[in-house]
Amino acid sequence: MKQSKTTLGLGIICLIAGGAIYFSMGQALAPTPPPLAIDGPETTAQPLSVLHPIPGGRYLVGKDSGPRHAQPAQQIHLDPFSIERTEVTNAMFGQFVEQTGYQTDAERRGESLCFDKQTHQFMKKQGAHWRQPAGPGSSILGKDDHPVVHVSWYDANAYAKWAGKSLPTEFQWEAAARGKQLEQDYPWPTTTPRPLESHANLWQGAFPLRDQAADGYAEPAPVATFPSNAHGLYDMAGNVAEWTSSWYAEDSLVRIEPRNPFGPRTGELKVVRGGSWLSSDQTGTSEAMVWYRSKLSPEMSNNFTGFRCIEQN
Repeated sequence: MKQSKTTLGLGIICLIAGGAIYFSMGQALAPTPPPLAIDGPETTAQPLSVLHPIPGGRYLVGKDSGPRHAQPAQQIHLDPFSIERTEVTNAMFGQFVEQTGYQTDAERRGESLCFDKQTHQFMKKQGAHWRQPAGPGSSILGKDDHPVVHVSWYDANAYAKWAGKSLPTEFQWEAAARGKQLEQDYPWPTTTPRPLESHANLWQGAFPLRDQAADGYAEPAPVATFPSNAHGLYDMAGNVAEWTSSWYAEDSLVRIEPRNPFGPRTGELKVVRGGSWLSSDQTGTSEAMVWYRSKLSPEMSNNFTGFRCIEQN
């Protein structure tokens, strides 16, 4: 018991330290997204993604017994939209960069945030960006089908505009992840007998000290490695967290609009959904749960956050 408490204590300390880096890094930077080189997508030999339709209608968002920022559970009405079945991959983002000459925030800044598996700490790493996810000497060679990381909200939004799409609101994202299953915490039914690690790329073990990698991956996995949810969408839990278009406020669900909610019109932090390969449920709550609302400064980039896009039908 004493050893367990010590391990949990170390985990909490590391998490607090990681959170401090998030916000100190975000506040020190002046977000100035560069202009796009082109206004929309050009014809390419291969489609950028496959979109899946999400029917309009009533959906549940939030969790009455969840943390304060996820309360209360609310029913909303959404117009139909389509969402990409996978997270945007290195190959997809590479087409954008090739056609526009775009440079990400991390490339211009010369550093990005990484969770280091050796030191079990979050740290700014010089030279880390989407092509070099672990810093100088690393590469995405052979990882075309991996989700792109080290992209800020501004980078994700620039890609979405170029592709003629947009980032989902956090409420569209949750509806796509949850579907019509009202009581489930993850994108798959609670009656599914398979263990958690067979559903998603998550952290197994005491975070941040040891990842048992029972799911087969100790870092981001290729997209669509794990089973899809009821809407045919992959990696709506784990793998990499995903930017949304919504600004964060702790009481967003208290003030939610009943139809096509967007949330606050301004703010300092953007909502991030879905958790990542670093998400653990050892406390009983996981960032990968469909109703959990994470947040990051929009200029933040790291090795565990990516995105997917939508089209309004």
